[in-house]
Amino acid sequence: DFCDCSIIKPIKNIEKKYDFIYICLKQNEKLEKCDDWATYNKNWTLAKQCLSIMCKKFKLKGLLVGRKDCDIDDACNNLMTKTNMLKYDELKKAYQESKFIFLPNVADASPRVLTEAFCSNIPCLINRNILGGWKYINDKTGEFFENTNDIEIAIEKLLNKINNNEYEPRKYFIENYG
Repeated sequence: DFCDCSIIKPIKNIEKKYDFIYICLKQNEKLEKCDDWATYNKNWTLAKQCLSIMCKKFKLKGLLVGRKDCDIDDACNNLMTKTNMLKYDELKKAYQESKFIFLPNVADASPRVLTEAFCSNIPCLINRNILGGWKYINDKTGEFFENTNDIEIAIEKLLNKINNNEYEPRKYFIENYG
């Protein structure tokens, strides 16, 4: 989860196109298979359920990286942009175009995308049961959720704090881990 905050940093005056970014790369994007080892690692099953809530109830616009040809709830089709893996410079820009990063992951040992998002100064919505990375989460960096039973409360809190500029993920990360 190491991230060089002198390389990954906010881009001034960039438009926020997406409410969130979710990165769930396929193990092999040349295959049409949407269920692989990465889907377990990134908790694709829970992610699809949460994406449905995010689209239906909150009408959030999202960027889904790595699952271009994978099925999601029909309610999300007009609200989500799906891509294959992005080049690194494109991914860094995509962080900036998003208001928060969504991490439903559990079997993930502190994903680098979390610290990259923080360095880009975007907070996270993260699964409380993630194997690693939970140590970064506090009132300045994001919100926890566990499943579909509590994600709505976490989203409401997250969006409210984003609108009130209460998060400082980059500052927190640099002061404590950078």
